[in-house]
Amino acid sequence: MKKFVILLLICLCFLLCSCSADTSGYQNELTCTDWSAELDGGGKIRLSFDGDNASLIIMSGKDKAELCGKYVADDTTLVIFVPKLYRNYTFEYIPHGKKLDLSYNGSKITLSRADNTQKTE
Repeated sequence: MKKFVILLLICLCFLLCSCSADTSGYQNELTCTDWSAELDGGGKIRLSFDGDNASLIIMSGKDKAELCGKYVADDTTLVIFVPKLYRNYTFEYIPHGKKLDLSYNGSKITLSRADNTQKTE
């Protein structure tokens, strides 16, 4: 009987002292790296995060558009507040390991994890 009680206590200790999992979902995966894509027509897209700021840069030839500002993100949505334009831009996203599907108004683009950009916090 003592062996059973000791075994039960050991099992209980393992259950109570087990490692905790990161429950922050996709948000951490989104913001801990930079993302980029090269389009067939030669355009480039880059999404990066620095502290509580996000930057989405779209380049095509000599033209360049930037959405830069504070952001909020949950497990499926990224909102970038752009004070220069007095607007908010809402993107849906789904990370797939080294790929990121980014959607805006029904249009989707797949970005890749940028080389050597894994950030540590």
